[in-house]
Amino acid sequence: MTLPALLLVPVLCAASPTRVELVFGGDVIPHGEVKKVASAHERSGAKPADGGAAPSLNHEGWDHVFGPITDVLRTADVGVVNLETPVTDNRKAVTRELLFNAPSAMVQALASSGVKMVSTANNHARDQHIEGILETLRHLDASGVRHAGTGPSKAAAWEPVFMDVRGVRLGFVSFTRWLNGFSNPKDEAAPQVAFVPYPEHRFHRGISPEEAVEVVRAAAAKCDALIVLVHWGTEYKDSPHPDDRKLGRALLEAGAKAVIGHHPHVLQPLEAYATADGRRGLIAYSLGNLVANQDRFYRPAPAGKGAAGDKRDSMLLRVSLVRPEPGAPVTLEDVAVLPVWIENNAVGRARKEARNIQPVLIDRELEAVAERLAALAARPGPLDKEARAEKAELERRQVGAQYRRERILRMLPSGFAVASPELRQREASVLPRTSGSSGADGRVVSQSTP
Repeated sequence: MTLPALLLVPVLCAASPTRVELVFGGDVIPHGEVKKVASAHERSGAKPADGGAAPSLNHEGWDHVFGPITDVLRTADVGVVNLETPVTDNRKAVTRELLFNAPSAMVQALASSGVKMVSTANNHARDQHIEGILETLRHLDASGVRHAGTGPSKAAAWEPVFMDVRGVRLGFVSFTRWLNGFSNPKDEAAPQVAFVPYPEHRFHRGISPEEAVEVVRAAAAKCDALIVLVHWGTEYKDSPHPDDRKLGRALLEAGAKAVIGHHPHVLQPLEAYATADGRRGLIAYSLGNLVANQDRFYRPAPAGKGAAGDKRDSMLLRVSLVRPEPGAPVTLEDVAVLPVWIENNAVGRARKEARNIQPVLIDRELEAVAERLAALAARPGPLDKEARAEKAELERRQVGAQYRRERILRMLPSGFAVASPELRQREASVLPRTSGSSGADGRVVSQSTP
């Protein structure tokens, strides 16, 4: 073999980096109107010859509800959401304004849409009592969706979930800081929720923040990249709870790569954080709602002020984990968001038209509106009455979507990117490697470089 050929061998044999992509969404809440939307869009097949019920072709309509974001979730290695409800097929299950349940078809639709992991530790985990915790886990297991945060015992509720993706071992831990006034059972062998109460609820049989940090430290030692899913914060506040800032950073120092929060039902800031040993970390304090019926009568008013519509602002958060070469540590690399708006066509309680509720990608909506406006502008001669009305409606939608997009992106610090929904994330670098600058607490926070 010639010398030049020998020199080429190391180059040709060099392993390319291993990249694992996760996409996180916020709260999935089966409000009554959301269930009605699913039911209205159900498509059934032919009845079987034995006279039984006709099979559903789209998971009782729930495929429609998640439809606009399905392609994004499916292109990720792992899609993750907060399941803010028990799951039961008991037709007599009690449901009211703040007491939730969802049919197993919703979980099947989540699995079909690309969700592989859910957090079940939240303040609604016990809405259908202890039995509801167990039935929820059975339906998730039957659908192939992994879950963390509740279990048939205290130990099981706190058990990390591990999964291997292309040789990278991922770990997930989930817990809640709210339990709607409930306590876990005294018997630790009974079904429980992973619970880290705030000081005012410290007697409600959970564990302390310090103990939770140690759980995370132990779990992080057993995997390449640990993600902590936390139900925390104050509802409808757009800034984090002071205790949660401290806890989130402690969880990163203990070994977590990212802390993903939910519960406030509105967006809260993303924080880039560098640990004392120089690792890059991320805290997303709240991803808001992903599917819900809140702020249902909001109408765009960009000139107005206040928080109207904020409970319909959402995002899908893309996080890439990279192993540069075999045996190297896995690092947090790319972080980007896709702005999401929960479409809801309610205009009044007496409206007779069929309702629709879906999370939509705002950039995709803006692109579609711009294309249609361009087509109208290209028409020869003046527009007729119908076309003028369509143009006015499209312009209204365009202004409203741009306003909501701006509201969402105000939560992004320097160094985070906005991703195109059409971009194959695994083939794009949406957040360049960073250099450091000192943050308010003296730590180094991520800043993008040219």
